Amino acid sequence: MTVRMIETNRPSKRYRSVQKVTKIERGADGVVTTTILSESKRKRRVSKQWRGIDKALRRMGRAQRAAAGEYLERHDRANARKKNGAIKKLPRNLMKAQRKGMKQLKIKIF
Repeated sequence: MTVRMIETNRPSKRYRSVQKVTKIERGADGVVTTTILSESKRKRRVSKQWRGIDKALRRMGRAQRAAAGEYLERHDRANARKKNGAIKKLPRNLMKAQRKGMKQLKIKIF
């Protein structure tokens, strides 16, 4: 069975209960091919009073992910270049990773 994904416009708003439109075809050789024509994306549901907090938490999560990813890349690069390189470059790598996280968070300190 083969599954192909084709992205098209979202289904009409008249059919809110439709979650997925799938086209199933059987080829001449008997192979069944399933094609997903459209799939609805569910909205995140957050009440008005919590939207600001939710937005800030998501932004902080993205910033932490960016900072951690940057630090891991720098850690691996420093270790590959020199013996104990990650230990020697720890303060510099942490500062640069934190700076990248702050940029993602859109807070300026310096």
